[in-house]
Amino acid sequence: MAHARVLIAAVSATATSAFALSCASAVPAAVAPGDSDGRSGTAGVSGEASRLPRYRSKRLGLSLPLPDGQAWRIDDHSRPELVATHAATRSTVRVAVLRAPANVGRSQCENLARDAHLVPAGAMETLDEETTVTQGTFDTEVRVGLFVGDRPGEPLVGHVLAFGGSLRKCYVFDYSTEVDGAAQEPALSARLAFARTRILGGLELDGLSPAVRDGEVPRSAPRDGNPAR
Repeated sequence: MAHARVLIAAVSATATSAFALSCASAVPAAVAPGDSDGRSGTAGVSGEASRLPRYRSKRLGLSLPLPDGQAWRIDDHSRPELVATHAATRSTVRVAVLRAPANVGRSQCENLARDAHLVPAGAMETLDEETTVTQGTFDTEVRVGLFVGDRPGEPLVGHVLAFGGSLRKCYVFDYSTEVDGAAQEPALSARLAFARTRILGGLELDGLSPAVRDGEVPRSAPRDGNPAR
């Protein structure tokens, strides 16, 4: 299928400037976002991911690299997962940290994520998948896929999914992005490649907070207008 040939080639390639190319001049230059305590920085991050602005969630105990820092709208209080949206590229990042009832691996964590409706339902065309170890100890499945509409001209929606498990902990990552059709496949493939190598690749888990360890994810109070960080 044409979609698969184009996207697999791009997702497997180096994605150093992919996101910048995909959104061109539609959004402002990146500005480092603050963390959930109002600080910013890249301590403990090395390589290319260290050059991306990062959002730090004290609630979930994670650090998420996001290009175009202040162009993202961050919801880190109204639901169990963190949700970041980027209007210019119609992209969304969802990250959840879950407590499991027993020792788990990638398959069990995917089942928990689907039971909690954290990832899209329906048939997704899988373009690429990899089983790997992330975060040092997490048995992880990384999957890149595409939802294609039934009628010509419907949007193409791409996803980078990851399900990781270690002992009784799971994390779930879902990057989704949408383009208007086949003519914009290069932009879609560039975003997917970037999300896989730089956003998912730069995600850091600091550890589970006490509330998460006890089986509940805290919801912090909303900040003024839910501003982008």
